[in-house]
Amino acid sequence: MRNIVLIVVDTLRPDRLGCGGYRRPTSPHLDRLAAEGAVFDAMWSASNYTAPAFTSLFTGLHPHEHGIFDFTAQAGGSAVFDAVRAAGLATGGVVTFRFFRNLLRHAWGELEAVTDGRSFDYAKDLPLAVTDGALEWLDRRDPARPFGLFLHYDGPHMPYRLPPQYAALFDTPEAAGVAPDLVATLFPQQLERLEQKPGPTIFRLIEAVEWGRRRLTPADLAWLRDKYDACVRYNDEAIGRFLAGLTARGLADETVVCVLSDHGEAFCEHGSFSHGGIDLHEEIVRTVGIVRDPGRPAVAGRRFARPVSHVDVWPTLLRLAGVPWPTAGFSDLLDGAPDGDGPPVFCQGKAKAAVRRGNLKAIVARPNPGLARTARLRTFAKLALRRRLGTQLYDLAADPGETRNLAHDRALAAPLRRLLREHLATVRPAVAAGAGPDEAERRRIEQEMRDLGYL
Repeated sequence: MRNIVLIVVDTLRPDRLGCGGYRRPTSPHLDRLAAEGAVFDAMWSASNYTAPAFTSLFTGLHPHEHGIFDFTAQAGGSAVFDAVRAAGLATGGVVTFRFFRNLLRHAWGELEAVTDGRSFDYAKDLPLAVTDGALEWLDRRDPARPFGLFLHYDGPHMPYRLPPQYAALFDTPEAAGVAPDLVATLFPQQLERLEQKPGPTIFRLIEAVEWGRRRLTPADLAWLRDKYDACVRYNDEAIGRFLAGLTARGLADETVVCVLSDHGEAFCEHGSFSHGGIDLHEEIVRTVGIVRDPGRPAVAGRRFARPVSHVDVWPTLLRLAGVPWPTAGFSDLLDGAPDGDGPPVFCQGKAKAAVRRGNLKAIVARPNPGLARTARLRTFAKLALRRRLGTQLYDLAADPGETRNLAHDRALAAPLRRLLREHLATVRPAVAAGAGPDEAERRRIEQEMRDLGYL
């Protein structure tokens, strides 16, 4: 039995990595890892925002099955965690923020949140703090037991936090003239919490853009891309330091390493800004997917074009590590041909659901039934007011930018709509919801999100 390390970089788009074809040197360490492992070019998240996406990743259930859509909610258990404990693996994790510790308490166990003791909410050393915590965990673990270690890096998630040597790394002349309130909201450089923030909260900024009350200029978008890329490089350096530490401790040849992102990020390619809104375009739902398995050198350098899903990641990693896992209902990411259709993959947000089979992708307006009734009504109203209630259908091979809606072609659209209906109507036995945090911890989580500009 071997070790497993799962690294998730928040909000990281695969097309911003060198191994994803990007021109900027944003990811030398992840590129090296990709060259030593398999790359999944059509890896889909199960949702377009963090809470349901992480819950799906750690339970193997889709959002409509586990029903976790809120940062203070939690699944009551996980077949993944049950299999890991039954096999005797030591489990641990180091995450950036407290709400992850609550979210995954019963799906993975105890996690260290670095904002509790190693860093401040607005500190620029969060990625390094995660790596420090991870290396310390490796040093104090029982060396006789194989382990499963989960690491969460804040990545290029807004607001952008960077030390001086990275802050202007990719700044371009095109970004000159960026709006000052955009900088104030998305680029806080203070080392401690801010008592008052001069710009709007991130949610208010996103809503203003989405409703057309705020226009992002070409300079604004260039600035966003520059800072995003600098954050990608900074997090890559922190991950590289962890991987070097794994090697220095003689563990690399006995450890399966996987790197994902929980979702992507939109820069107004289709009118949306950030993530978690009403859209499920590829820039939001497609994620990084890298797996290095030292026990299967034959897959090194292979690229998988067929669509795959986060819900199959942990079952695949457990099988690679030699942990018993039932085969029914799951797909091994490394089995089969790298190309071809494979089984369909699904994504569900608050407002829409999507399915992809091969190169065809359908997006259907569907206010999430797991939300409260008033939230569903508000979501429906938002879709109606923005004229976004119609079905979308794209051929991603011919139209990777999703610019030509083929929903008028009923012969193409009907099978995908039927797949989506059947998927949402078919429910595996879901885990019960956990008790959630006590009132004091709930307030701490809410304060953390307030400090980050979300509330």
